Amino acid sequence: MELRIIGQRSPYAGPDEATVGYVLEGESGHLILECGSGVTAKYLHQYDLADLEGVMISHLHPDHFVDLFPLGFAIKHAQMQGIRSARVPLFLPPGGVDLFNDVLGWLGDLSNHYAEVFVYEEYHSDSSLEIGAWKVHFHRVYHGMNCHGVVVEGPQGQRLGYTGDTKMGPQLASFFRGNDVLLCEATVESEEEGARTGHLTAEQAGILAADAEIDHLVLTHFLPGTDEREKQRAAARHFMGKITVAQAGQVYAVERE
Repeated sequence: MELRIIGQRSPYAGPDEATVGYVLEGESGHLILECGSGVTAKYLHQYDLADLEGVMISHLHPDHFVDLFPLGFAIKHAQMQGIRSARVPLFLPPGGVDLFNDVLGWLGDLSNHYAEVFVYEEYHSDSSLEIGAWKVHFHRVYHGMNCHGVVVEGPQGQRLGYTGDTKMGPQLASFFRGNDVLLCEATVESEEEGARTGHLTAEQAGILAADAEIDHLVLTHFLPGTDEREKQRAAARHFMGKITVAQAGQVYAVERE
């Protein structure tokens, strides 16, 4: 399977960019992982909604979910055109369905419209589910709100880990142990800032990857204008494996070594 970066910025995107959004591609279809601002338009450049098997959101901060609103209209248009008939499974953290519907109510009582395009399902920490050929595992991380990291396992046992937004915590390494690729936030510049805001530094991302014995570390979730070379150098102080700084439009293989 393959991981495509749609957007990697936070908490806002620069010109012609998007905040966080990723697509996991398989033989039978694809999954959207996070859907922040600007993601839907860029996603539609590359993908057919007929092949969309699900959308997963780690938590309901704007840079991770606000483009669910235009995505919902795009799915409805695809239904009207006969491109797809089935609704799209939308996986949200505990309490996420009620919160999403509350927002839809504030936006003009759109809950009925979105119920026609999404099938809502809430996941839970340490739970698993199957989406097409993938098995997905969840673990609540350390962000100060209801946020979950995920591990997606492919049909040949390939494993992609994604941290969501988190600071360091005692169970992170064990949850991501032995993953082929770890897509890891590396937002802040100091551990003090990370402890206050619930985020990792690039150096901590390297420590996590080393402790979890990851093959390939992909750093993401940066402010526009971030010195990405320095992010890579900081992670490399602790992790000797492959390190990539996420770039919009790039595709990375997720395969067993």
